[in-house]
Amino acid sequence: MKHIIFLLGIFSFQLISAQSQQANLSATIGITTIPNFDNQGIGFDLSARYYFTDAFSLGGHFYTASPKFNHGFGYDTDRTLINMYAIDVPLQYDVINTEKFTLGLGFSNGVLLNVLRNRNETTEEEFWDTETGVGTSWNVPKKIKTDAYYLVTPYADASYKLLTLDKEDFTSMYITAKAGYQNAFGNGFYSKASDFRNYIVSLGITIKGTTD
Repeated sequence: MKHIIFLLGIFSFQLISAQSQQANLSATIGITTIPNFDNQGIGFDLSARYYFTDAFSLGGHFYTASPKFNHGFGYDTDRTLINMYAIDVPLQYDVINTEKFTLGLGFSNGVLLNVLRNRNETTEEEFWDTETGVGTSWNVPKKIKTDAYYLVTPYADASYKLLTLDKEDFTSMYITAKAGYQNAFGNGFYSKASDFRNYIVSLGITIKGTTD
């Protein structure tokens, strides 16, 4: 908690004292480790951030994974999976910001939704396209329960420039690595918050450019 308060102080100071506005937008797509019980799964990772100043940014982050299990978490099945969806808002301050390299410190607040499904039973889902008049249906594992947790994740984010995509718009491509510690809070039906507390590491490609 002391570390989070310290970071909040840095961000508040930056917002008050910053003189220049850096209208930059960055988007990152990649893979990430995801804590689930005693394991570290691999999931899809997507984020976007808007720079209000040269160093301070605010954005949105999403990850998802679907780990499988050979037990029922107390329910009448021996084959399950969990559709994991995390949505959070990262605030970041770049302590190093050069043309080639950026190192940022930040934290994110959000929610984790874990949908437990039974792989031994399926239900049919349908989608109807009103424009074409064509419908599509498919079978998915039957939903059992959904657990929801509040997430707070302090992290460090490093990006290295790979190449320039557009000199006029100052758009470049970076390789980005992020490491942090995911803290989960709340109560669940078939799991507990501590099952999803652990270190997270992600690797991806970032496109960053001006919005002007």
